[in-house]
Amino acid sequence: MISFIKGEVVKKGLDYIILENNNMGYFINTSLNTLNNLSEGEKACIFTYLHIREDILQLYGFLSVEEIDMFKKLITVNGVGPKAGLAVLSTYDVNTVKAIILKDDAVKMSKVPGVGKKTASKIILELKDKVGKLDNINHDDEYFDEIKIIDDKNEISDLIDALTSLGFNQFEAKKVLDEIDIKNKSENEIIKEALKKIKVG
Repeated sequence: MISFIKGEVVKKGLDYIILENNNMGYFINTSLNTLNNLSEGEKACIFTYLHIREDILQLYGFLSVEEIDMFKKLITVNGVGPKAGLAVLSTYDVNTVKAIILKDDAVKMSKVPGVGKKTASKIILELKDKVGKLDNINHDDEYFDEIKIIDDKNEISDLIDALTSLGFNQFEAKKVLDEIDIKNKSENEIIKEALKKIKVG
């Protein structure tokens, strides 16, 4: 089992990176959270999990031990494979996933692409005693602060979808949205500003 790989990020894809180590390129499936914290050309240590099936040999990896630990927990749930595990960790960060599970919030969990209400409830039921504690989880105000962050992420996801529907790839869309202050702006205003920046770029 490969526990981690240190190397240079030579390429970032929509849901993967290629990490070079000793003149070998490792194709590593990863989450949007990890991708957002990596840049091509930088050195990184990626914690990995090797997924083996009869006809599949795939490597999954993340920047933090916490993220890969959560990924491993998620895929122990019956009906949740690596693809769904990545979807969860691309929608929410690890602490948010914990908060959702500990608060029995199946509605928030079911907002993950590809995860329906039945699967969301199963994730919460099976992992509630396995995800550990979240500091101050009993304080509702902090929980709702966390949910506000979730909603912001969902808004960005909607904006990315809107831009990709216009012919731009996800990385172009995400990069240009990072350069825009989206507060107090309508979706149309943000998209217009994004299109101007993309065309100028």
